[in-house]
Amino acid sequence: MNEPGEGPKSTQPEGKSHSVTLTRIIKSRGAVVAGGFIISLLLLVMTAKKINWHLVEDAFTTATWLPWLPMAVLTYLVGMLLRGWRLKQLVSTEASLTVATASNIIAVGYATNNILPARLGEFARAGMLAERTGLPYALSLTVTFLERLLDGLTILSLFVLASFVTPTDQWMKTAAAVAAVIFGCAIPCVMILAFSPQLSLSLASQLSIPLGRKWHNRALALVTQVTRGLSCLRDASTALSVLCNSFLIWIVEGLMFAMVMPCFNLPINLVKALAVMAFTNLGILIPSTPGYVGPYQICCSTALRAVTSGESHILPHHYQLPSNLDNLGLLINESIGQVSESTALSYAVVVHLVFYSTVTIWGVIAMARYGLELGTTAALAWEAKPATNLVSAESSLSVITSVPTQSNINHCFKVDAFWLAVVSASLPTGALALTSDQRDAAIRYATEFACSELGALPTKLRFLFKVGILGFRTITILTNFSPFENLAARQQEKVINAWSYGPIPLARKLFKPLRSLALLAFFEYPPVIAVINGKTQIQIQGSNL
Repeated sequence: MNEPGEGPKSTQPEGKSHSVTLTRIIKSRGAVVAGGFIISLLLLVMTAKKINWHLVEDAFTTATWLPWLPMAVLTYLVGMLLRGWRLKQLVSTEASLTVATASNIIAVGYATNNILPARLGEFARAGMLAERTGLPYALSLTVTFLERLLDGLTILSLFVLASFVTPTDQWMKTAAAVAAVIFGCAIPCVMILAFSPQLSLSLASQLSIPLGRKWHNRALALVTQVTRGLSCLRDASTALSVLCNSFLIWIVEGLMFAMVMPCFNLPINLVKALAVMAFTNLGILIPSTPGYVGPYQICCSTALRAVTSGESHILPHHYQLPSNLDNLGLLINESIGQVSESTALSYAVVVHLVFYSTVTIWGVIAMARYGLELGTTAALAWEAKPATNLVSAESSLSVITSVPTQSNINHCFKVDAFWLAVVSASLPTGALALTSDQRDAAIRYATEFACSELGALPTKLRFLFKVGILGFRTITILTNFSPFENLAARQQEKVINAWSYGPIPLARKLFKPLRSLALLAFFEYPPVIAVINGKTQIQIQGSNL
């Protein structure tokens, strides 16, 4: 019995309820994100305690940035284009992509990983690939997984090859062996899905039958999309090209690591740079903080010290010896043996900065561009949703539509000199034998119609259109040193054509609705119709003669 004022007691055992709650917490995404933050924070704290930050400051102060740092950035950009080429090859059997679009998709995924934790950029990357190509999301996610698998196998192979040439610590080889086991388990599954799609569907069907028809159908649909995503591997030439491209991608990335070495007075060594690059990228495969801050620096600096053990590094002539004996001991250790922890950390920070800043700037620009297009498409789709609650014709003959009345239209686009000039430059008035009064009246009629229809746009689209027109007017003033309406008629036509038919998609999309509305009104204007009909009749009579 419950005491008065108490709620009903749970019949579930207390221990069991705690275990259920703990299980939910562990399985939640928040726990994964929080775990990644905690692990990375511990790594940062452990590293910070060992580092002599005065030597880190000295390493940055005495570093040689030119021309090595710009060359490292350029090398990384080349690697991004190669990644775009590989993505184009991976989806070639299902969709057509340009290298530029594929590179932008990859940059968006990397930039999202730099902004959000737990490698959530992989899902954003798959979503953008699905949106750009029209492929199902499961298939796009499969392609993304295949890229990660190829990357893992490639950098693992490069690390093994580099370890035969340059000395590496035993713990690095152990970590590589663990990664090899993981990838070795994934390869057979991928091979079965890629080369035996019927067997894969049969296994999925048999395993999902006990779950009911709903889950059975979902399992078959998922396996179908996955096998389609791996279909590029069935073509020998495509598979070989993708594999060679993967090695080229990571060799170029290793070259970027090598380009940063001279910044800290280390000799360029591509083999050692490949070993550092491979171990660093293997270390950040596990989901962690945004931009891999913490794990990246730990893995990179540790790997650099391991592969440079036993080398001598010449200090710059302008380097001032520290008065502190501990610092002097670290400096001597660097000059006669492996790189010091401070220099290794400085190197890792610069390499990470090259990767982080380059791909983030590229990805943010691509996200802004595609996000505007995606938002416009979504707004149009929302406004075009079919009416589902209309009264059937059998019960009533009256139907209420959602077309706004003239009084509800927002007349926010006023007919002024600017809009008259834009519409005039968009119309083929010179091709018709119109009098001056007829031409002016037709332009005003078309302008009034276009402004009224643009004012009837939904708020979101109207706002985007205003922003676009504001950008057009600003750029016109900056490039022509005069407002658009004050330009000569020929110059106005030239500017409008450059925006309406130029190479920039957003500019073309901005003027497409305006030109369509203006042309519609212009050719529906009675005097224009009369001139067109009269010209047609004259042509017909001339042909009869």
